[in-house]
Amino acid sequence: MHRNPSTLINLLIVFFLIGTAFYSEAKTPDAVLKQKSAVVTVYVNDRNGKQIASGTGFIIDKSGIIITDCKIISEWFKKAENILRVETGGVQFPLEDLLSRRCENNLVLIKIDAADLPSVKLDMHYKPKIGKNITVVQGISGAGAIFSEATIKNILKQDKLIQTSIRVNPKSSGSPVFNSDGEVVGAIVSPVKKDKNMNAALLKDIPNQIERYKKSIALKKNIPPPYQPPKETKKPGDANEYFLLGCKYENSHSYREAIEAYKESLRMNPNYPDAYINLGVVYYKLGKYSDAIEAFKEAAKVEPNSLLVYRKLGTAYIIRGAYSEAVDAFRKATDIEPNNAEAHFNLGIAYFLTGDKTAAFQEYITLRDIDKERADVLRDILVN
Repeated sequence: MHRNPSTLINLLIVFFLIGTAFYSEAKTPDAVLKQKSAVVTVYVNDRNGKQIASGTGFIIDKSGIIITDCKIISEWFKKAENILRVETGGVQFPLEDLLSRRCENNLVLIKIDAADLPSVKLDMHYKPKIGKNITVVQGISGAGAIFSEATIKNILKQDKLIQTSIRVNPKSSGSPVFNSDGEVVGAIVSPVKKDKNMNAALLKDIPNQIERYKKSIALKKNIPPPYQPPKETKKPGDANEYFLLGCKYENSHSYREAIEAYKESLRMNPNYPDAYINLGVVYYKLGKYSDAIEAFKEAAKVEPNSLLVYRKLGTAYIIRGAYSEAVDAFRKATDIEPNNAEAHFNLGIAYFLTGDKTAAFQEYITLRDIDKERADVLRDILVN
């Protein structure tokens, strides 16, 4: 029987690849193989659902806490309407929270809305040595995980960064790096130059970020139960009493009741700026951004020199994608209080979102003399 030579060649290639895959897994430690299900893919989609970026990450806690590369978060930040999702086990989960306040050592912590997920074992006190064996697990969507054996070629940034002996697909930035004991010691981060081998950031800054997250969770657990007014009590008699009632509802997360109380306060006193501000905040918490904007605009009419009003108005505009309006609001905030660090930071972000990087960088320069740490965060966003 005549056999097509090209068919035979293709079959040989397939058998070679399969054999290589088995060989790769055969020499990979069992402790690493068991943790491949904790490797995830991180996607950034635009408002229409089109994928604009992807990367890798890995789960460090079964509640859905994930380590990934700053680069994918920077892509998500570029537009307010971008959506970040994480795929694990063939299921995509929405982002619940960004736990890292800044990109420390090129890594960030995110949390997805999930539970009982597979997680990796960590060694956050790993001491790297040149020549030591490591294993990189790259998460490839739809094709399982790829295991790459390597060694440490170099140690950089005061033992915070190691250079690997292998080249890794840039889309695999965020992939976990295991030691020979099957513990994750770092994550692949994007190189400065395309022709360099991929580097891995070690996890030395992660414990502090986790500790900050745990403290924030502890504070949230102390939220009081929903407020219930006493039975057979008289109704509030004036605008201030309705305002205070709205505050009690708001503090206990009874938002719809708070809205009604604030509205009644404003019906009695249309020039009550705090009632407009709190009403806007509640609308914002409920995702009713257009209503929040209108409430903050009314507050600005009553109290045109309020820094707080323009900061909140600008934030609501950004969420709605109205970046030019956000610039106007934050500019007014800086006019009211020229040395307010948060106002200059927000104005820099608003300029960046409009595409005016020159104006955004000018805010960074101004911010350096007011709050260097916040200025550095703005700079990191502008240069990525």
